[in-house]
Amino acid sequence: MRKKFFTLVKILKFLGVLAIVFSTLFPLYWLLNVSLLPEGEVIRTNPHLYPSPSIMTLGAYKGVLGDYPLPRYMLNSVLIVGSASLITVFLSFAVAYSLAKHKFRFKNLLYYTIIWFVAIPFVVYVLPIFRIAVDLKLLDTHILMIMLYGFSGIPLFSWLALPHLHEFPDELIDAGRLDGCSEVGIVVRIVIPALKNPLIAFLILRFIWAYNDLLYALSFTYHRAKMITPALLDLPGLYTIPFARMAAGAFIAVLPILVMVIVFQKHVVSGLTGRVFK
Repeated sequence: MRKKFFTLVKILKFLGVLAIVFSTLFPLYWLLNVSLLPEGEVIRTNPHLYPSPSIMTLGAYKGVLGDYPLPRYMLNSVLIVGSASLITVFLSFAVAYSLAKHKFRFKNLLYYTIIWFVAIPFVVYVLPIFRIAVDLKLLDTHILMIMLYGFSGIPLFSWLALPHLHEFPDELIDAGRLDGCSEVGIVVRIVIPALKNPLIAFLILRFIWAYNDLLYALSFTYHRAKMITPALLDLPGLYTIPFARMAAGAFIAVLPILVMVIVFQKHVVSGLTGRVFK
């Protein structure tokens, strides 16, 4: 009886994992499927579950890359979000390290302020930031977007980094001090190598969340620093909705995320689910 119960549990777990994998991969497959169809075939009453090679075409990709400067907007997104992610992880790690390993005045106030900033929705800041950006003539600039994405993630990622730093043994830090290391040397030579996986996971998460953001990208850019997510909104026409082109643009936009997750998947999984010291 007990053996049957464990067998049933394994089957249910397998079905659950299968459902999660299907719900994750099927939208990507359908996006690729639609992007390879002619526009006339997309709106058929009976959709193609898998397109025949005889009707597959790269016309949607040629149209998107030829008529819209998507590569430029994607480059903007990668440069802005990549720089901002480094700023977020560096500053949030510094804040979390100070909270976890040092005692100072108003420490609890800083901790609860971080939680307060995490709880406030980002849309609250749009109007005041817009007015400041206009007055400083920073609207539609790369530096503004890097600062927005870099600083806005500090509260959340400081809060996420705190458990890892609380878990980090104080004995290793004390040993570094006895060996004559400065505080910066301890962080660079001892703490960061030990917490490499969580830091990479935070960097990837910040990149994904900022890359997919539409609020700031739509509110503060319109040409020079325009990013990929608002650029996709330009694909539908006034009287037409080119589904194949929209799917092609969306698939091109999601490629950097797919590559990054595939390359760093081990670090992400270990950093988010594993313990540093076992």
